[in-house]
Amino acid sequence: MTHIKEMNSSLCDWEARIILEAITHEAERLKSICETEDEVADAGNDYLEVIGLKERLENQAIEVFGQQITNFSREPL
Repeated sequence: MTHIKEMNSSLCDWEARIILEAITHEAERLKSICETEDEVADAGNDYLEVIGLKERLENQAIEVFGQQITNFSREPL
């Protein structure tokens, strides 16, 4: 049986935004693999784990920084 360890971290707004954006891109990449390639099972499992992580981080980040933390647009506000 695997013992799962846990880590807590504190992030400022730009760090949270970068991590959320990277996780979003990784989820999109894994979803694409699930839809188009033979590695469906592995990518599907990874996709579900990444989405779970994204949802947890996103919910915490929105509570602290507001909804704008999920805006990854490079357009000026």
